[in-house]
Amino acid sequence: MELRRLDPSLRRNLKDLLDGYLEHCQVSRHLMARIDFPIYYHGFKFGAPIFTHSDPLRESGTRKVIGLLGVNTPGSQVPADILLQLIEILVQQPNLAGASILRVLPVANPVALELGEHAPALSDWPILEHLVSKFQAQSADGLLEVVVAGEEYALEGSASVALFQALEKITSPDGKKPLALQPDAIRLTPVSGGAPWHVKLSVPATWIEAAEVHSVARFIARLIGVFSWGLDSSSSARTQHA
Repeated sequence: MELRRLDPSLRRNLKDLLDGYLEHCQVSRHLMARIDFPIYYHGFKFGAPIFTHSDPLRESGTRKVIGLLGVNTPGSQVPADILLQLIEILVQQPNLAGASILRVLPVANPVALELGEHAPALSDWPILEHLVSKFQAQSADGLLEVVVAGEEYALEGSASVALFQALEKITSPDGKKPLALQPDAIRLTPVSGGAPWHVKLSVPATWIEAAEVHSVARFIARLIGVFSWGLDSSSSARTQHA
């Protein structure tokens, strides 16, 4: 058993994050949170908060496991804020996950969450990259990373056929004003065979207003929702064909 306590001065932000989770989210077997992947920095213990969500109306069985990763940096918590907004959307729409299990790690760099600009960058500390790679390995069927990069709002990476189809549905004009902010650029290539898909959603660091953060979270929710429910349609079509 690990008895070493966190230093109070270096867990304030994580405590606030979890307090917010408890305040806004229903704690149940369908939406759970735990601190995982413990790491040490200058003798202090840190951990990554992982939230797992599944459709409460689904019976247990084989489901796709989708990871959502917020790559926060010493200078920006925007990716974490976006995915925390997504968690709140999941509370309001618990069946959005469809045929998937969603694993959400909004804080890829827990040291940066506490120390801000005094913390090492993700790429400068191998153990942080190891934390991310362990989470990626658990995202067996697909991974969406939210990152801050330049001034462009873009979606890039490799996508499965089902993800391409979901993206086409949510980006097609329907005459209504979208609640979800569509990326300005989409650059995706197909995945080979049955390999997991992996995409990055780049968001400008200047997008710190609540409306911008929520709108990006809505886009992710729509994409994952349409993708996950599309898996049901594909499965039904294969069953009927067989």
